[in-house]
Amino acid sequence: MVVILYQEGCLDVAQKTASELVGAFADHVSILQIAAELASTWPGESSWDDLLIVIYNGKEFPAAANQFIADYLQERPDTALLLPVALNFTSPKPPQAAAAIKALQYDASAPGPTGRLVNRVGGMLGLRLQGRDSKIFISYRTTDGAHIAQQLFDHLTTRGHRPFLDAAKELDGETKILPGSPVQKQIDEALGTANLVLLIDTPSAPASPWIKHEVDTADGLLLPVLPVCFRDAGDSKQGPRFRSLLALQRWISLTMPAATDNAPLTISQLEQIVDEAENFVCEMLRRKIRVPFIVKNEFESHGFAWKVLDQRLLMFESSKSRSTRLQTKVLSHCSLFDQIYTPAIKRFGEFLNSTGRANYSLFIYDGELLPGPQLQELVENQTDELIILHHQELAALIDSNFTVLGTT
Repeated sequence: MVVILYQEGCLDVAQKTASELVGAFADHVSILQIAAELASTWPGESSWDDLLIVIYNGKEFPAAANQFIADYLQERPDTALLLPVALNFTSPKPPQAAAAIKALQYDASAPGPTGRLVNRVGGMLGLRLQGRDSKIFISYRTTDGAHIAQQLFDHLTTRGHRPFLDAAKELDGETKILPGSPVQKQIDEALGTANLVLLIDTPSAPASPWIKHEVDTADGLLLPVLPVCFRDAGDSKQGPRFRSLLALQRWISLTMPAATDNAPLTISQLEQIVDEAENFVCEMLRRKIRVPFIVKNEFESHGFAWKVLDQRLLMFESSKSRSTRLQTKVLSHCSLFDQIYTPAIKRFGEFLNSTGRANYSLFIYDGELLPGPQLQELVENQTDELIILHHQELAALIDSNFTVLGTT
């Protein structure tokens, strides 16, 4: 449920926002407006897709509304989604209970189902509102991608994002900095705080060891990569030049601009890249919240205790004592990616090797439910100890004491 909490004097914007969200998301989201001075308790049970939008104008915010926000955050310590929206440019600081979250400045000139606020409800939830220093990491080859990367960096910045652009990783078009140097440490740290890698996939990109390192590191962190594929006009090939990224089935195709262009991309192309990046991150965020929520509830409803082992990698442990000497222990990974993504399976296997054995190890995917033969083909050559299943199949698996689906 989306709740719009609006301050006195903000009703018109609250009503317009509700209308825009309905236009953008149709029947896929329920929306309720609450006046700040009348706020009391959340109107319904806690759900994975709860979102609180707070519209304020810089005047004194009611104490009851501050308490409403504080209660909302306290009841959802791991899943609370909060979007403060400032109407007064001179008073952008959110109400006290929402002070830890960066506010969005309302843009009255861009209303509608594709307007800035609606886009941010999708994209910026994943990029800016997670209580940490989130970034879009721009990966590129200096020889033919520097101007593209810089222009994209500047455009992302004007859109309110925090991109990371490493302008020192290559000199004169050749890699000069060896692995293990401080620059590699800087790159790895930036990837560790990123939500998305935007890969400027130009003709010379595959020859860069740095880009390969960044793609491999992103795969190890289960960090989504969005390739922006630049090919010459006569090149009929499609998709990224990096084999592991083909499995994502998600990329942007553009014609390679002339080497002499200081501003190689049009505004339309820049907007296309940013919109696709925001949509991608929004999907990842929704999956990051929804799938563990479903899996946790399923295990707990069957009497299992739930424990987070690694929140960033979405690795979890469920355990149930059947007697004083017999305990069932299950390790689960809730995948961020649509269906089966081989690097994610590989990373889960590495995690299992470092964590220790369990009775069962589950790789749980989202998206379209795959039929048996197709699933078998996708997971061929994977470990026999891993059970790969859709979250819709989890209840039947637990009910059968982990025998219905078998192993792949």
